[in-house]
Amino acid sequence: MSHQGVCVFGEWTGEAIHQVTYELLNEGRRLADELGVSLSVIFPGPPEAESEAQGLIEFGADRVFMALDPRLANFLDDVYSRIVAKVLEDSKPEIMLFGATAVGQALAPRVAGLLRLGLTAHCIAFEIRQDDRALIQIRPSFGENVMARIISLTKPQMATVRPGVFRPAKRTAGRTGEVIHVELNPELLESKIQVLERQKAPKKTVDLTKAKVIVAGGRGLGNKKVFERLFELAELLKGAVGATRPVCHIGWVSEDHMIGVSGVSVSPKLYMGFGISGALHHVVGLQGIETMVAINIDPEAPLMQRADIAVVGDAREILPRLIQRLKDLKGVEHESRE
Repeated sequence: MSHQGVCVFGEWTGEAIHQVTYELLNEGRRLADELGVSLSVIFPGPPEAESEAQGLIEFGADRVFMALDPRLANFLDDVYSRIVAKVLEDSKPEIMLFGATAVGQALAPRVAGLLRLGLTAHCIAFEIRQDDRALIQIRPSFGENVMARIISLTKPQMATVRPGVFRPAKRTAGRTGEVIHVELNPELLESKIQVLERQKAPKKTVDLTKAKVIVAGGRGLGNKKVFERLFELAELLKGAVGATRPVCHIGWVSEDHMIGVSGVSVSPKLYMGFGISGALHHVVGLQGIETMVAINIDPEAPLMQRADIAVVGDAREILPRLIQRLKDLKGVEHESRE
């Protein structure tokens, strides 16, 4: 049997399906439609996760391989990797995608090792080479200064995808598909790992991946005091504050705000970049933005060239003026309602 089909890993957080799964379903559906094949999800988890199978189908999957057992309530690297490898050996997809979450980054290399497959990490885009159906896996490389285009010589072609790179799939209520229960023999469920305790990670100060509006700043803002005015602008726009890597490293803001290879990928409806030149490290984190605005004194800066609206000027002067203008507009609006 030749390899055919696209498959994604469905990640169970212990309470719900991880958001990156819906992002993978969206891109997986696009790839499957282009290849003219089906889209499947491998979904290990405890019995209570079974109720989510129909939801995965409504978000675009044609088949869901459910692997259910109480012992799968905790992520066990060795058990999960054997289950995924078994399904891949039996179903033989040509493409397999994982989210580059903590779970995905632990799982994907183990599966690749078990099946002796190649693996491309932290991809931000995919293309299909029409003459041989090869998956072109695109990711930043060589010091994050170029975009590498990688093709696997093994099948399934496997890759991990950064959360936030793709927009989540949209739900189609009533969509039909097939749920296949994976038979789990005792050998598959044996583990050398024992979970002693689970603790929730400290909550991040900001979640840029869910923000509809992001105002971001770079070193062109000059100093921390000016940068901090972005929080004032974000509040007026009901958005969040993003930053480049250098800004985070010099201590103007925490790394929770970092956008790019070392941070998060974002896809807001509106992105405004103040004093950001647009180095590759940062712009690879800007995916699927509806409207991009860039403010910089250099009209040739990469971000200015990419922006939908490019404002040539000193971001340090424009930022406070914009804040004041928005305050004035909101004041007029408030008075008109009284």
